[in-house]
Amino acid sequence: MRILPRLPHRRHLALVLALAPLAACGILSSPRPDPTHFFTLSTPAPESGRTSSLTIGMGPNVWPGYLDRPQMVTRLDDERIVLSPIERWAEPLRTQFERGLAYQLMGDLGTDEVVVFPWWPSRQINAVVGVNVRAFEANADGSAHLDAVWTVKDGHREHTLLTGQRSIREPISPGGTEQAVAALGRALGELGDAIASDVQRAVR
Repeated sequence: MRILPRLPHRRHLALVLALAPLAACGILSSPRPDPTHFFTLSTPAPESGRTSSLTIGMGPNVWPGYLDRPQMVTRLDDERIVLSPIERWAEPLRTQFERGLAYQLMGDLGTDEVVVFPWWPSRQINAVVGVNVRAFEANADGSAHLDAVWTVKDGHREHTLLTGQRSIREPISPGGTEQAVAALGRALGELGDAIASDVQRAVR
């Protein structure tokens, strides 16, 4: 006598049919690693040891809107930029720029007192630096470009003591985005040196 195979219970059959698409999805759509890379400017804090009693205020600064985004920007020409789909700043670039500039001024001027706008009205300030950043990005030609103008004012921001402007280009060494970020950091350091020189002349 032929024995027929036992058919599964209806509930069991329904469960198998319900789970089958889920198993297929798990096989077909396995998770992929996130390709995004995050970068920060190298802005080491200056060594402690104050040699000056100066207190410098910094800001308010002007920052271009096209850089106010997490994606890293590369300039193609005077009219065009491109945003990287996978390379991003770990924190706002403006925040990193202002912190790096403050550290550079602290080291160059020998002071621990560089405060970023806004500060308490009662704070005693010797000079105020305001920076208008017009460009701060890598270029497709293999250079990092920083273009900025600045003013040095008295502590009450009533009188302009000095103004300056610098267009800085740093070559980007082979090695990808890490080298572009390093070149931007060097350009920022050069800008800080130029501003510190003007501050010293203004407050002497």
